[in-house]
Amino acid sequence: MHEPTQELIVSELRRRVRVSIADLTQVLGLQFASVLPQEMQRMKARGLVVYNEPLGPSSVLSLPR
Repeated sequence: MHEPTQELIVSELRRRVRVSIADLTQVLGLQFASVLPQEMQRMKARGLVVYNEPLGPSSVLSLPR
């Protein structure tokens, strides 16, 4: 994983264990809001994060166990 956005997301998840998309948007900044859904889907497909569908602002992300 060499993508800065994904590294920031994983770093935040390691710090908090679980984080909502809304909280993550606040941490990363509004400039990431438009790319977060795509990044989350890519990260889930690669097994880097887990979340329940459908993906939305109240979705809670966590690292896989």
